[in-house]
Amino acid sequence: MTTSTIKPTGGEEVPPAGVVGGVGDVGVAASLSKRDSEEDTWASKGYNYINPFVHRIEIDSHIEVAKIYVLTVLLLPIRVVGCVLSLISAWMFACIGLYGMTLDDLKEKPLTGWRKQMQCMTARGMRMVYTFGSFHYVTMKGRAATPKEAPILVVAPHSSYVDSILVVASGPPSIVAKRETADIPLLGRIINYAQPIYVQREDPNSRQNTIKDIVDRARSTDDWPQVVIFAEGTCTNRTALIKFKPGAFYPGVPVQPVLLKYPNKYDTFTWTWDGPGVLRLLWLTMTQFYNRCEIEYLPVYTPSVDEVADANLYANNVREVMAKALGVPTSDYSFEDVIVMSRARDMKIPFPGDIVEIERTIEKLGLIESQRDAELCKGFLRVSNTDRMDIITFAELLKVDLKNTDLHKLFALLDHRRMGTVNLKSFLLCSLFCKLKNSDLLTFLRALIHLYSESSQQIDRESFVRLMRHAGGKLNEQKAQALFFALDTDNLGYVSFDSFVEHTEKQKSSYKFLYHKSEHIRRSKAVTTPTN
Repeated sequence: MTTSTIKPTGGEEVPPAGVVGGVGDVGVAASLSKRDSEEDTWASKGYNYINPFVHRIEIDSHIEVAKIYVLTVLLLPIRVVGCVLSLISAWMFACIGLYGMTLDDLKEKPLTGWRKQMQCMTARGMRMVYTFGSFHYVTMKGRAATPKEAPILVVAPHSSYVDSILVVASGPPSIVAKRETADIPLLGRIINYAQPIYVQREDPNSRQNTIKDIVDRARSTDDWPQVVIFAEGTCTNRTALIKFKPGAFYPGVPVQPVLLKYPNKYDTFTWTWDGPGVLRLLWLTMTQFYNRCEIEYLPVYTPSVDEVADANLYANNVREVMAKALGVPTSDYSFEDVIVMSRARDMKIPFPGDIVEIERTIEKLGLIESQRDAELCKGFLRVSNTDRMDIITFAELLKVDLKNTDLHKLFALLDHRRMGTVNLKSFLLCSLFCKLKNSDLLTFLRALIHLYSESSQQIDRESFVRLMRHAGGKLNEQKAQALFFALDTDNLGYVSFDSFVEHTEKQKSSYKFLYHKSEHIRRSKAVTTPTN
C-alpha cells in the first residue's frame, strides 16, 4: 500500500462473514464471523511498500467536510444539469457528423471536410462536460507533435475516468476501446465519432487484430488522427509506473509520451482496484469549487533498431523516460496482477491487495516449491494458538532461518494489526492460493479441506459452509447450506468431499465454474496437491 496515512473513508465494503441466508442458526453465523474475520481483511497494514492499486481519500478538516455538504445542496445540482446538457449537445453534433456513415466507413478512412469540423464541435461539447464537472483549468505543457511526427500518444499514469479529458482537450485523437462501448446510450455515438480502434473481446484473435489495426493506422499515409493509448492498461494511484503493455510499441514508429497530472489539494478522482467507488468519487469531485489537470507533452521518442525489433524493450525504455519526468519509480506490477488480486478477493483469501507481494516473498523463501504448507494444513486443527503466532514460532513452523529478511517481510505483511503476531490459517490460505491460482477451484478446495475438517470423508455442515466460501463467490452461505442438505440425504450431519465432486460432475452445467482454469494468471508451474 502507499506509505501515506491511510483512513478507510471510501473503500468498498466486504460483506461480513458468517451471515447465514435463511438456513442455519445464529451460533453458526457468529462462529463464522469471528473465526473468518481475517479472511475478509482487505489489505495488510503491517508492511509499507508501494502498492499502485490502493487509494484512500483523506479529508481531515471539518470545514472541508462541511463545504462538501453545502456544495452538494447548492452547486452539485447545477453541475449535474450542465453536464447532462453538454453531453446531449455533444451527442447531437456527433449524430449530425455521423449521418449516413457506418462503423465500417469510420474504419476505412479518416474524416475530412465538414465532418471533421463537426468532430471538433463534438469535442468542445465534451470539454464542457468536464468544465461543468469542476475541471475548469487544463494546463498544456510542451509541444504536441503532429500525427506524422508521432502517430501514437503514450499516456501515463492512468488513474481515473477523468483521464479522457486528454481526448477532448487535444485534437481529438482516436482511442482504443471495447466494441461494447459503441452501444452505450449517448456516449456510444460520441466515441464512434472519434474513429476509435475497437477491441472485439469475443474474438479469439482480438489481440492480434487490435495490434494490426494500430500498426495500419500508425504506418498509413492517410491523415489519420493520432492514437491515444494508456500503456499501463489499468488505473493506478500514480505512486509508480507499472509495466507498460507492448501494444503501442509493436508498430515500431515514434511515439510521444504524454504525462497526466492533477495538482489539487484532494485527490477525489483516482479510481483504483482498492479504493472508493465511482459514484463516491464523482460526488466528491463535483463538490469542489474547481479542479486542475495538467497535460505535459514530452519530446517525441524515436525507437532504436533494437527497440523496433523488441516491443517490450521499447515499452520499458519509454516508461523509464516518463517515470523520470514524473519523479516516481517504476514498478514490477502489471495489469495481470490486478487479475490475481481480484481472483484472491473473490476466493476470500486474506489481504488480496497484498497477495502479489506475499507471493513474491513466499517465492523468495523457497516455499512455492516446498510442501511445507501442505504438511501444516494436515495438522492445522491440532495446532494451538494458530491465530497468535510470534515470529519465532512462525519461523520454526516454516523451517526458515529466523534471520532471513524475507521471513520478516512476510511476517509483517501477515501481521495486519501490527500486534507482533500472525494467523497461521491466513498464511496457509495465501500460500496455497499462490501455488494453485492457475488450477481449477475443485483442486484448490480439496487442498483446503484440512483447514476446516479432520477428514475429507466427514465434513460437517459448518465446516462445509466455511470451505465453500473459497469457491470464488459463486456459492454463498445460503447456497452452500442448501447444497450440504442436498448431499446429506441420510441426515448423517456430515458429507464427503468426494460426494460433493460427484454431485458437481453430474450437474456440470451448473458448476462449470469449479472446473475452469485461470489461463491468464502469470506463472504456471506444476504443483503437487496434498492427498487426503
